Amino acid sequence: MSDETTPEVNTPETPDTPEVQTPDTETAAIEAEPKPEQTVNVEDAGPARKKLTITIPQSRIAQKIEDSYGQLQTEASIPGFRVGRAPKRLIQKKFGSAVRDDVKSQIIGESYSQALEDHKLEVLGEPDVKDIDKIELPESGDLTFVVEIEVSPVVALPDFATLAVKKVKFDVADAQVDEEVEKLRDRFGHVHEITDGEVEEEDYVQGAVRVLAGEDAADDAEELASHPGAYMLVHGEKHDFKGHVVGIVVQDLGKRLMGKKVGDVERISMTGPTGHEDEKIRNQPITIVITLNSIQRLHKAEIQQIQEAMGVDSEDELKDRIRTSLEQRAEREQVADMHRQVSEQLAEKVELDLPEGLTSRQTQRILSRRKLELYYQGKTEDEVEQQVAEMRSGSEDEARRELKLFFILDHAAKTLEVEVDEEELNNRIVMRAVQEGRRPEKVRQDMQQKGELQHLYMQVREQKTLDAILAKAQVEEVAPPEVAEADAADAGEKKTKKSKKSSKKAADESAE
Repeated sequence: MSDETTPEVNTPETPDTPEVQTPDTETAAIEAEPKPEQTVNVEDAGPARKKLTITIPQSRIAQKIEDSYGQLQTEASIPGFRVGRAPKRLIQKKFGSAVRDDVKSQIIGESYSQALEDHKLEVLGEPDVKDIDKIELPESGDLTFVVEIEVSPVVALPDFATLAVKKVKFDVADAQVDEEVEKLRDRFGHVHEITDGEVEEEDYVQGAVRVLAGEDAADDAEELASHPGAYMLVHGEKHDFKGHVVGIVVQDLGKRLMGKKVGDVERISMTGPTGHEDEKIRNQPITIVITLNSIQRLHKAEIQQIQEAMGVDSEDELKDRIRTSLEQRAEREQVADMHRQVSEQLAEKVELDLPEGLTSRQTQRILSRRKLELYYQGKTEDEVEQQVAEMRSGSEDEARRELKLFFILDHAAKTLEVEVDEEELNNRIVMRAVQEGRRPEKVRQDMQQKGELQHLYMQVREQKTLDAILAKAQVEEVAPPEVAEADAADAGEKKTKKSKKSSKKAADESAE
């Protein structure tokens, strides 16, 4: 994408979802210098893919080798000679092979970067240098090598004024406030370990989890992943017994774990999620082996404890604060829904060629960004992990749609000149810290370690882009679906009564 860099956040690295390589911008003084000579032929090699045939003249190769020997001659230590005094022929004899290998690597890297800059190519991921192990510097003549790259597809944006969006009104009901109170009782509650009992609904199970290759795999099968301290929340009928183990959705996990004891082993044979980051797990037969190490049961906190933790004096004040928080969350969800509508229409209206392969790194970036969005919407840790696990089970078509939408919004951000500053990023970090009851600097530190800050940058940039598009779209405010349905039912009932009344009046008049 572009050469923009993320403002310091401290600062995430240059945004790269998916990874985009763009040539570095040189200073004016350096740009004024003549560029090294080379010839580049650019051809199409498939959807959003280019083939670069790069030819380096012998004169450039010879000069590069000469420069390397000159540098080496001033630094090399040869027995019998002072540093910088060894004859060139001895330097060539001792270091000739290493010098040519080093020059080859330098020339390939420099000429490739120069080709990207000269032809203004925005590259996704890593270049594929064909037969790189067989490339040798010629003793005479030119060097020619081939590189294939995936590039950003060409995007033709529609007129944003043609987008029609419904803005759904919202109202926070008392039942929602009560439900949130129960969630807070869970959050501020405490767990105790069950040493002599069975797993029950809504227990947390801590266990050693191994993911093995193959259907009904034995313990000596290839180990694809190992998680010695994984946690699993055991859902019951309310959630259709569905849960996730190390990010993999298991439809009947609750049924499998309820009734188990510490030390029991559960083996789950299944097909890996279609959207999993690991190619050895994605769409492959796997066996998940769970060894239960502990059972932990949650005891809900009392309302008084929550009041003290929240710094309020009464249950009414607590509920008022919760209602305000829910209204803010509902407003964010309202905006998210309008963003979704815009995204769906853009994906439908824009035609573009995508790279043929979806790499595991691109899949990981998509999941990371969606995870941050869920936190922004106020979801709990368990809710986030469950939904991310379900996203992994999505189809490749869904993943390609996400990638397509990324390119569309990236192009729209450039067109609309959308920028993100440090304050905006820090505000999001503070918001998440408040939701999780943690210190902002600790949240920032964790995000930095997980590489999430650059994904946060992209998330904020994408949302600001969608806001800018919404400002140009046709927006209609409407009632929530349940209210609209109730109003329609009332209208239908009134119409029926009016019809019956008219029929009765007509019948009476006829009788007269």
